[in-house]
Amino acid sequence: MAATVVIPGSAASAYFLIRDPNGYPALPAGPGFLDQSSSFLAAVPVVWAAWLPVFVGALAYTVYQWLPAQRLNPRHEWAGWAAITAVVLGTLWLWAATEGHPAAATWIAVILVLAGLAVVHRINGWPPSTRAEHLITDVPAGAFLGVSVLALLASLGSWLVQSGADVGGWGGEAWTLVALVSVVVGVTTICMTDRGHLSVALTVVWGLGWIGVARLLEDPAAVWPAVGAFVAAFLIIVSASSRRQQVDHARRLADRQQLKAESSGPAAGEAPEAART
Repeated sequence: MAATVVIPGSAASAYFLIRDPNGYPALPAGPGFLDQSSSFLAAVPVVWAAWLPVFVGALAYTVYQWLPAQRLNPRHEWAGWAAITAVVLGTLWLWAATEGHPAAATWIAVILVLAGLAVVHRINGWPPSTRAEHLITDVPAGAFLGVSVLALLASLGSWLVQSGADVGGWGGEAWTLVALVSVVVGVTTICMTDRGHLSVALTVVWGLGWIGVARLLEDPAAVWPAVGAFVAAFLIIVSASSRRQQVDHARRLADRQQLKAESSGPAAGEAPEAART
């Protein structure tokens, strides 16, 4: 019941926060917190279309949980609260971003990432029973963690620039590369669990790609942060894909071994019968 009330309400609030004069959802392009020139970690505004799978997935889940076949599904005991958390925190971050509060947006993004990690950990220990359940619950959950990472990058970068931070005297390019390395290590670690969590990887790769484009085409132009973003995207997608292939290969091998054992079972049982005859 809570999901039925909170999710549509939060989705409607998010829409009214970011709608343009024509009624279409569109985050402001700047100048300001979300402008691609706000920091080396900023991307072109189209990157925030990554929030769409999160909100659409939560709305689909609201309908899915009411299907007669799903009323006794114990997975909904936590999946519903996960969907509620995603849309409520997502709406709060969108509010902080559109209002131009990078410090508040950074702290909200930290909570977003922690919540996303908790949900993915839960998914690893409780896999879905059907493909439909995977598409409606697990894929949006992965996208939620991915866009949370992007939100943290953008918020933190803007906050550091606004506060005039110069971490260790290294300059903006240095702490940008440190942030990108941290993202690669963290996301690839996540992608080494389950079947690779491609929805997490693809969402982060989408964002890193647009960060790289922004650094090549927009002010402030910076070659090394652009190269770092593209390399980070490549490493993440390779790790997620290789994990998916590894798990699928192991599953196919186990299935073949099971079929072989089942087919050889009757033959092994025929010999004693023949001996008694």
